[in-house]
Amino acid sequence: MRSVSKIIIFACVCLALRLLLYKLMAIPFGGLATAMCQYDCGWYVRLAQDGYGSDSLYANYLAIPNWAFFPAFPLLLRPFLALTPGMPLFTGLLVSNACFLGFAVVGALYLRATRPAADPLLWVVTLIIFPFGYIFSAIYSESLYDLLLIASVLMLAKRRVMACAVLTALLCATRPTGVLMLIPLGVERALYLWSHRSDADRLTHLGEALLPVAIAPLGLSLYMLDQYVQTGDALAFNHVQILWDRVWVGPYRTIADGLAAWDWYLVLQPKRIYSLSYDAAWALLGLGVAGWIAWRRRFTEAWLLAASILLPASTALHSLPRFVATNPFFLLAVFDLVSRLNGRLAVAGSFAGMGLLHGVVLVFWFIAANSVY
Repeated sequence: MRSVSKIIIFACVCLALRLLLYKLMAIPFGGLATAMCQYDCGWYVRLAQDGYGSDSLYANYLAIPNWAFFPAFPLLLRPFLALTPGMPLFTGLLVSNACFLGFAVVGALYLRATRPAADPLLWVVTLIIFPFGYIFSAIYSESLYDLLLIASVLMLAKRRVMACAVLTALLCATRPTGVLMLIPLGVERALYLWSHRSDADRLTHLGEALLPVAIAPLGLSLYMLDQYVQTGDALAFNHVQILWDRVWVGPYRTIADGLAAWDWYLVLQPKRIYSLSYDAAWALLGLGVAGWIAWRRRFTEAWLLAASILLPASTALHSLPRFVATNPFFLLAVFDLVSRLNGRLAVAGSFAGMGLLHGVVLVFWFIAANSVY
């Protein structure tokens, strides 16, 4: 296993080259910072600048339109925006890419813990070239979320449960699907209790088991408390989803209806015009990959991928391509598949194909086509 410093240097060089290429490609679209700021980017920047509350520029829901966006990423952005006034998009771009760099490095450490024979440099190249990986360079919470998620699972694998609990608390303040990490943490603590069931100091073991489980959801709990204080609705982040046409109907129905719609012709339409069939296909792809991961007996990874698809799919399909393509365990599965290729020529060919597709979908992102969101 290569040293961490070599991985960091290699990842920095690869990311710098990618951003340079992005910059050249973004020239016809108003420059890199402007071209990368699509869709929810504006929400995160305004939250970092002004906080929660009424924002007439971004619709209105009982004067609290932006509760759907969890606070960890805007809070991370805020001090950096204060240090660089007048440059919010450029600063946000730097913060997202710093988190992406962290995700790449911590992901390499996770590989060391779970796949000792894996090449961490190949992992970095896979992340850099993967076609939909440009979202990690946008002003989105994906880069921070993946960094915290892979770090949480790494700490759990190393049995550092308190560190896992703290990271999970931050994860729960980043995206609602962060609560899914409570299941593997809870299972690990239950197994810990079972293994010490015959010990005399059972109360001590009970405290050691329950404390991490109590800490882990604090990010979400504190956010809900803040919502209740300001609005009287602790679930405002959920109720506001109606603005995005998200209502509970169940994942089976949304996916089945999406496939039946057969509206592939909408794939390249502007944002807010969704191709349900395209989104449903991504959901099925992600669930299929989760099944393959489970077959390989990586149950925590399979759970965190499958549940991250089924939970949002219970209300609507839009954004599922992004949720699947940026999930760290979907990306690890892609890496595992690339690692299984025979010969350097096959690996180089797969990277060339991914790189070409990356460039195409990046242009679609610049023009805000529906297919890349």
